[in-house]
Amino acid sequence: MPRFNRVYYHYELLEEYTHGMWRIERGVDRKAYIEEAAMLMRDPERFEAAMMRAIKEWPVSCEHSLTAEDTNRIAWLGHAGCCIEVGSPEEATRAGWHTLTKPEQDEANAAAARALSEWESIYEAVQQFTLFAWADAQTTNRN
Repeated sequence: MPRFNRVYYHYELLEEYTHGMWRIERGVDRKAYIEEAAMLMRDPERFEAAMMRAIKEWPVSCEHSLTAEDTNRIAWLGHAGCCIEVGSPEEATRAGWHTLTKPEQDEANAAAARALSEWESIYEAVQQFTLFAWADAQTTNRN
């Protein structure tokens, strides 16, 4: 059973779209992004901080993508972190991922899982607050 109600936004409202996460790079730029994304993912503390930055700076994209519990939310959060921190588009980040060793991938996944857990805690708290505020407003409006 899903923890969250799925939330959708038009793609033009998504920060990931306006910041170029889905653009395609070619040639030397693509190679540079692959290397930069891989270096970021090899540094779990820096990678986790980048994903936390995405959580704070991309609230619409996070709600849109992280309420989709039937998708690979860990991968999306990693792509978002690489895009926001080093400008790497999703495709180059995915290529960079394949240059990591298995232990490096495991550490990067653990960092992403921690960031996802933090987002879930924040999102649940906001949802509860919103629900309570709505209920209070309904009670106030009846009096």
